[in-house]
Amino acid sequence: MAVDRLSQAWATIKRIAVFVLLVMLAAAIAEDTFIRYRDKVWTIFSSSLRSLWSDVISFFAHDELKLYIVGTFILTTGVFWLSNLFFILLDLTGWPACILTYKIQPEFLLLMTDFLKALKVALFNQIFVGIPVLSCTVSTMRWMGSTWSAEELPSVNRVLLELAVFAVVEEIGFYYSHRLLHHPRLYKYIHKKHHEWTAPVGIVSIYAHPVEHVFANLVPPGLGPILMGSHLFTAWLFWAIAIVSTTIDHSGYRLPVFLSPDFHDFHHLKFNTNYGVLGILDRLHGTDALFRKHTLDDRDTNPKTQ
Repeated sequence: MAVDRLSQAWATIKRIAVFVLLVMLAAAIAEDTFIRYRDKVWTIFSSSLRSLWSDVISFFAHDELKLYIVGTFILTTGVFWLSNLFFILLDLTGWPACILTYKIQPEFLLLMTDFLKALKVALFNQIFVGIPVLSCTVSTMRWMGSTWSAEELPSVNRVLLELAVFAVVEEIGFYYSHRLLHHPRLYKYIHKKHHEWTAPVGIVSIYAHPVEHVFANLVPPGLGPILMGSHLFTAWLFWAIAIVSTTIDHSGYRLPVFLSPDFHDFHHLKFNTNYGVLGILDRLHGTDALFRKHTLDDRDTNPKTQ
């Protein structure tokens, strides 16, 4: 009887071993196929990208200074207004009405007077605050070894690595600068301006006191490319992603195709919670406790949201 149990156990072990080996083989084949397919796609894509980047360089007459300063200003400003255009039209006209059902705080409507007030501050920050800081940022990047030629475009692995580093650096920089701005001795003089909007809209992402705009909005996303001495293309890619992300975070709409802005919208509603971008440091410091409780309570009240 003991011999039979040992035989059954041995047979089971062999089946498990065969299964594990087959899984490992399939995984190895899949990984190899994925890598080869990825490399082939990237080779085709990088060729087109190199050509496009060469056209960008030609547009600025191969002038490094123009490319870094003027090009960066055009890119960041263009992405900001293009990503905000849809939300501005939606908030001011209420069209298309079907999307209004996704508004997080539907009781708050954007008035033209409020929009013009936000527009004035946004333009001031972009031009009179943004350009000097942008110039310092890209100049420091160049000093740290940043390159810009089409021949030196980074590999896909390098781009992904740097984007991950940028995201972590921005999270650290924004969380602690943002939390500092909530200190009672600073809040009423600086950050209170941004919190005039308890129900934010996209353009409000840069509705801020100039000091806040520098140290919370511009420095954190600029630090990563500086520290890594990144190629200008990688910096542009990250800054475009960051601008679109913060626009969505302030949009006030929980649209199915986008990441939910609830986290930051809740910060505007309650003030002393949810200070970060990714939520990592909020979880570490416990500053998202109220938001997590609110989310659980909301799920209990509305089971369909689960």
